[in-house]
Amino acid sequence: MKQTESDYVVETLVKKGQRTIQDISLIEGIYKDFVLMKSGYLVSILQVSGINLDLLAEYEQNRLFEDYGSFLMSQVDDQLQMVSMTVPVDFRSYDLAWKKRYLKELEDKERNKNDYKRKLIASYIDHFQGIRMNDEMSTKQHFIVVREKMKKRTFQDLERAEVILTKKVQEITASLRATFETYDITVNTLFEREILTLLYRYFDFEMSKLYQ
Repeated sequence: MKQTESDYVVETLVKKGQRTIQDISLIEGIYKDFVLMKSGYLVSILQVSGINLDLLAEYEQNRLFEDYGSFLMSQVDDQLQMVSMTVPVDFRSYDLAWKKRYLKELEDKERNKNDYKRKLIASYIDHFQGIRMNDEMSTKQHFIVVREKMKKRTFQDLERAEVILTKKVQEITASLRATFETYDITVNTLFEREILTLLYRYFDFEMSKLYQ
C-alpha cells in the first residue's frame, strides 16, 4: 500500500529483466542535434509557436483549420508527429534581471539611501520566485517530430540520413511559415541541449522543473 504507482511500474520492469532506462527507452542516443532511435530512425524536432484561437473570429478559425489541413496533406508522406505539452513559464532570465538590479542598489547604498526602493525590488523577486516554485503560470509548447529511416547501421548511412533529414526539416519549416504567414508564427529547430531538456521533461517532469 505504501508503493507509489511509479514504484510498481519500475518493479514490474525489473521483474521482466529491464533494469535501466536505457533498457526500456526507444532512444539510442543523441547525434549532433538529432535523436537516434533504436528502430533505426534519425529524428529532428521543431518547436512551433501557438496561435490563440480565442482572438480569432469564427470564419478566421475555420480558415485556420483549412490551412492546417492543407499543410498536413502536403506532408502526408513524411508521417509527421505532432506533440504538445504544458510547461511552467520560465522566469529565470526575468528573475535574474531583478536580482542584478537589487545587487546594484546594494552597491549604490551609500550614494542612494532609498531603502523603500530596495524593499520593493526584493518583494518583486520573492513574488516571481513564488510563482516559479508553485507553477502558478504555465504555457503550451508545440513540437513537430520529423524522422528519416537509416537503411544500414553504419556511420556512412547515418551521415546520409542526416543530409536528407536536414533538407526535409528546411522544407517543412518553409512550408509552415508560408502556410501560416498571416499568424506570424515562429519555427525553431531544437538543438542538442533543448532536446535533452524536452526528453527529461517527459521522463521526470517534477524533477525537471528544478533545473529549468
